[in-house]
Amino acid sequence: MKILWMMAAAMVTAAVPPAVLAADVAPAAAFVTLGTGGGPVIRRERAEPANAVVVGDSVYLFDVGAGTERQMVAAGLSMHKVKAVFVSHHHIDHNADLGQILASRWMFNSYQPLPVIGPPGTARMVADLVAAARTVELAPIGGGPGGKPPLASTVKAADLDAEMDEPAEIYRDANLRVLAVTNTHYHFPPGSPQAAFSRSYAFRIETPGRVYVFTGDTGPSKNVERLARGADVLVSEVINLDSMVGILKRAPDLKPAMLPSMIRHMEQNHLTPVEIGKLAAAAGVKEVVLTHLAPGEDGERDLSGYVRGIQPAFMGPVRIASDLQRF
Repeated sequence: MKILWMMAAAMVTAAVPPAVLAADVAPAAAFVTLGTGGGPVIRRERAEPANAVVVGDSVYLFDVGAGTERQMVAAGLSMHKVKAVFVSHHHIDHNADLGQILASRWMFNSYQPLPVIGPPGTARMVADLVAAARTVELAPIGGGPGGKPPLASTVKAADLDAEMDEPAEIYRDANLRVLAVTNTHYHFPPGSPQAAFSRSYAFRIETPGRVYVFTGDTGPSKNVERLARGADVLVSEVINLDSMVGILKRAPDLKPAMLPSMIRHMEQNHLTPVEIGKLAAAAGVKEVVLTHLAPGEDGERDLSGYVRGIQPAFMGPVRIASDLQRF
């Protein structure tokens, strides 16, 4: 696969000895839900989708929607400690702050090449973001006597393989291992340019003593089920379909003829509580954390629609995440 070991020093090519990842010698890990709102909507109470896995003082970002850097500050996470960025798919609510993160690292003198790993098009997108920041490079602040290095030298981007039906390792260092599969967030017409190009992924993050699986955006998926087997925590997107349909029906700019296709999109490309229960039970996970809440509106106090239907398929603990929680 293209991704495997395109990274330079930041992507360790040698196998990490088992002792390095042993739970009794490595720092504790946490999954931080930086932004828990689903979709490209700017809200007061839930930021756009973004997550951080923290192992010791090292930070790994999984999706970087609008507001990620501000949410990192609120969570007490340093941009200097970010070791890698993983993008699940190229919807704007999941990648909006990528350019901001790259420019901020460079501005504040973090020059170690940062792995950015995502779907086909990620490397091109990073190159375009770097090119767009050329005017920023020409107006540097600080950098010492030799000046700042080119922004392009501070990032190493790579595309995941287009077809990943079985879990495959895409990243490893002394703190964790990341595996990925393609999921079912996209259902474009066969033969269309979108179907040929666009891909969405779920990630398995194996840390010392704890395994997290992050679904990204997906519909029901056997690939994700295989990826999640035996995980300690399944961090899953969730959609309250009844609430979303009600919102769409009230939307003044949505033509009635468009409603059936929108509903079909939500049913195919996202996970309802019923489907989450089936996934969690089949994979044998220990706990479910719900994020990417759709609609996830400000002022929403009755959250029962996000969990109704998970039982009786899955009888383990289920938690609805808020921004800045740690799991």
